[in-house]
Amino acid sequence: MVVSFCEEEYSHGQCAHISMTSPSDGQKPATTWQARFPIYFGWVIVAIIFTRSFTTAGALWSTAILSVPMKEDLGWSQSAIFAGIALRTLGAAIGGFFLGKYLDTRRGAPFLAVVSGIVSGVGLMLVALVDSQWQFWLIFGVLSGLFGAGPGALLMSAIVPKWFVRKRGRTMALASMGTGFAAMILPLVVPPFVDAFEWRATFVTLGVLTLILAVLPAFFLKTRPEDVGLRTDGDKEPEEAAARSGQTEEHSLTAKEAFRTTTLWLLIGAAFFGSFSPTAYPTNLVPTFVDRDFSLQVAGWAFAAYGFTSFTGRFFWGWLVDRIHIRRALMIIAVYTGLTVPLLQVLPDNASLAAGAIAGFGIGGWVGLNQVVWAAYFGRANLGAITGKVRPLITVSGASGPFLVAFMADVFGGFGIGIMVMALSWWICSGFLFLVRPVKRTEQPASSQPESATSP
Repeated sequence: MVVSFCEEEYSHGQCAHISMTSPSDGQKPATTWQARFPIYFGWVIVAIIFTRSFTTAGALWSTAILSVPMKEDLGWSQSAIFAGIALRTLGAAIGGFFLGKYLDTRRGAPFLAVVSGIVSGVGLMLVALVDSQWQFWLIFGVLSGLFGAGPGALLMSAIVPKWFVRKRGRTMALASMGTGFAAMILPLVVPPFVDAFEWRATFVTLGVLTLILAVLPAFFLKTRPEDVGLRTDGDKEPEEAAARSGQTEEHSLTAKEAFRTTTLWLLIGAAFFGSFSPTAYPTNLVPTFVDRDFSLQVAGWAFAAYGFTSFTGRFFWGWLVDRIHIRRALMIIAVYTGLTVPLLQVLPDNASLAAGAIAGFGIGGWVGLNQVVWAAYFGRANLGAITGKVRPLITVSGASGPFLVAFMADVFGGFGIGIMVMALSWWICSGFLFLVRPVKRTEQPASSQPESATSP
C-alpha cells in the first residue's frame, strides 16, 4: 500500500509523494529496537502515559493549591481563578476535537505529544508573570488548554488501548495512576515550596518539571504495536491472542458509525455526569478545608490522603475490570462515589479530613477506567477520532465543575451545596450506565481499518 506524509498512514487512500509499506499489507516490517526490547514495549508506552498524566493533572492540582496564595496576593475571587481551570479544560476539549484524529496516525501521536508538552510547560512558566485575570485566563486557560492539555489528555484513551486488549483494564489503570500520584505528592510539596519561594516561583518550577517529564519521554512514543513489528499484549502470533482470550479479533467502528449508535449517546450521558466531580472535588478540596479554618499545610495533607487512595485504589479497580465487564465496574464506582462524596459535608471537624481519602478511592477508579469503554464498545482502530469527537460533549461538565462548585461557595457562603450537587451527578451517571447495552452486530463494519485522518 502506497501512502504519503500528506495522508493517514493506516488508510487505503493514495497520495503520490513519499511511499512506504504499512504493516496492514500483511508484510512483516523490519525488526526494530522496540521489538528487541527486553520487555514488551507496550509497558514502556504505559510508563510514558503515566508521566504525561502526572504532568497534566499536576497542573490542575497545583493550581488548586496555589489558588489560596494567589487569591491573597492578587485580590481575585476563588471563582475567578477556577474560571481559568474551566477555560483550560474547555480548551482541551476543543483542541482534542480537532486534533484527536491525528492520534490514530503513525507520526501524529508522537508529534502532538512533544508539542503539547512544550506548550504546557512554557504556559506554566508564563503564569508567573501574570498580574490580571485576563492574562491568566488566556495563558493558563485558553492557549495551554487548546494546544497543551488537549492532545495530552487524549493520549491515554487513544494510545494505551491500541497496545493492549486482554490486559486493557489494568494497563489503563496503571497509566492513569499518574493523576493519583500527582494528587498524592504535590500537596505535600507545593505548600512548603510556596512558603519558601512564593507562588510565582512555584509555577516556574512546575513548568520546568513539565518540560522534563512530558516532552523527553514523548520522543519514544509509538502509536500502535504494529508500527514497530509487535502485536497487542506482547503476543507472538495472532492465534496466541485468540487462544488466550477465547475471542476473535475485536471489531472497530469509525467515528461516524459510532455516533449512529444509541450506545455511544448513553455512554456520553454517563461520562458527562461522571466527569463533573473528578475535577471539581479535588480542586475544591483544599479551599474547602481552608474555609473551615484548617491551615494550608493541613489541607495539603488531606489532599495528599485523597491522592493516596486515588493512586492505590486503581490497583483494585484495574484488577476488577479485567474480570467483570467495564460497564458493571463503572456502575459500582459511580454508586460508591455517590455515597462517599457527601462525607465531606457530613463528617464533623477533624473527621472531615478523612473524607477526601474515602471518596478518592472511587474517583480514582473512575479517572483510571472510564476511558476503557470506548475501546470496549467500538474497538481500538479509531479511538483518537472517536474520543476526540466525544470529548467536547463530556468536557462541558468536567470543565464547569470546578468553577460551578467554587461559584456556589461564593454565593452561598460555603461548599455544602456544591458537594451535594457532585453526589447527585454520580447517581445520574449510574442511571445512564444501567441503560447501556452492547452495540448490535448489524452496526459493526466488516473491516476494522482505521479511518482517514482527513475524514470528518
